[in-house]
Amino acid sequence: MFKIDEIIYDCPVEALSNILGKKWVAVIIWEIKSEKIRFGELQRKIEGCSKKMLTQQLDLLINNKIVVKEKKTINNTMESTYYLSDSGLKLLPIMESMIHWSNSNLSCDKEHK
Repeated sequence: MFKIDEIIYDCPVEALSNILGKKWVAVIIWEIKSEKIRFGELQRKIEGCSKKMLTQQLDLLINNKIVVKEKKTINNTMESTYYLSDSGLKLLPIMESMIHWSNSNLSCDKEHK
């Protein structure tokens, strides 16, 4: 059994889909895939994502051990950086496969929305 956002899933695929399907989550993972990044930098990279939403989704990813929040004090100022955990890094090939499959099999005709 898998618990995500207080919902219990029997299927691990459904549990992961619940995480990745949340607004901005895949974008957040993709933006921090190769580097540690501070909150403000991440917010600037993700246009349209509010501070509140970014905070909520980062918390979700941290709670599910996909993202790590590292805190350090520099000149009496607390600085937090975010980066993918080992399990978060293991998601990247899955996401790359999803991108490849989507590009090959889904129609993204924006004119017919």
